[in-house]
Amino acid sequence: MHGVILITGQVKFRINLDPSIWIIDDRHFQLSERLEGVEGLAMEFAPYLKKAEPDPAATHLLCHRSEGEDISITMEEAMSAYLCFAKEGKPIREGGPALLYLADGSNRDHPISHITELEVIVRS
Repeated sequence: MHGVILITGQVKFRINLDPSIWIIDDRHFQLSERLEGVEGLAMEFAPYLKKAEPDPAATHLLCHRSEGEDISITMEEAMSAYLCFAKEGKPIREGGPALLYLADGSNRDHPISHITELEVIVRS
């Protein structure tokens, strides 16, 4: 299992995310506080995305996956998304190292899993 997720593409700074250390970060929260019926510990994705300094023209975030097709979400969706990194006190193994949930809850039953890279792109 690959434990690091890369933020790449149209960014000033390439970022390596290591969800295994988020348990000691006091910014994590119970996902059920934001998405009813979804359990686990999560972090907001926006601070990491902002740290990468995406191109102002960027329109989408392409979620590259080790299994399944890549999934594209808008930058607006990405800025409000949550990354779930633990369930029942244990790191996400199946589909991990983190699961991406959209803030509107539209993918609560099928979060984006098996993420290896999050690529900032400009679509015309």
